[in-house]
Amino acid sequence: MRQIVVISGKGGTGKTTVTAALARLVENKVLVDADVDASNLEILTYPKTVKTENYREGEIAVIDPQKCISCDLCRQHCRFDAIVVDDAGKYSVDEHACEGCKVCQLVCPAGAVSMVEVEAGVVKQSETPFGMLYHGELSAGRDNSGKMVTYLRELGADYAQQNNLDWVLIDGAPGIGCQVIASVTGVDGAIVVSEPTLSAMHDLKRVVELALHFRVKVGVVINKVDINPSLSREIRRWAESQNLPVLAEIPLDKRIIRAMVEKKSPIEIGDESLTDLYRRIWTDFVNHYFPK
Repeated sequence: MRQIVVISGKGGTGKTTVTAALARLVENKVLVDADVDASNLEILTYPKTVKTENYREGEIAVIDPQKCISCDLCRQHCRFDAIVVDDAGKYSVDEHACEGCKVCQLVCPAGAVSMVEVEAGVVKQSETPFGMLYHGELSAGRDNSGKMVTYLRELGADYAQQNNLDWVLIDGAPGIGCQVIASVTGVDGAIVVSEPTLSAMHDLKRVVELALHFRVKVGVVINKVDINPSLSREIRRWAESQNLPVLAEIPLDKRIIRAMVEKKSPIEIGDESLTDLYRRIWTDFVNHYFPK
């Protein structure tokens, strides 16, 4: 079983569009959506949720007003300004500011502070026509999204092993932050989707550097290739200079845009040449790095 992630470095390049197309073409796989701040793969895969669980991580402090003696030590020692005192002198904790460091609990002489587990979001297991999908949604204001991504990947990998599947196909988050690091760490390969704009090329280099740091095999897809042919050629030259295969150059096709509006993938347009273009992304990547 191998894990392949589709990433972009920059949002809006067409990463999820490519993943949705591959979801229809790759056999014997499980899907994971690692963008827990804005899960989009579910929009294009028609999921039917079969299991939902509340996701909890970390702890925050809670002050018992019956035990609190208003000594103010918790507020004085809190580095995150998470202790709130209202007009009546009642002490409480701002859950969005609290980092769970437990200093307030340590300094409280009355034992009024306790730590409680945080409900940070929801994790879903959904059936789709293209395989099982694991996806999640982080609650507003919660961070540590990388931990949720890691948990989703673990669920997907366990499912793949239990069902003798060959692939875990991961739709990664944009950027190079916590979610992306959690998406890339330990995977076997990364398909990086870029577009011919200066910002996308800049972020392509950053996310490729991140992937290579973790010794992940990388292939490049240039999406909307015809919006700036000269910059597309520059991206290709750069990829070749890094010994990275350019798997496909996808044109800006209004039919793909219409398909997205209708919550469909490019495969459902019915154009065999376009379908073959997406198919070659996968076959060329696998044949280049994982030949049988």
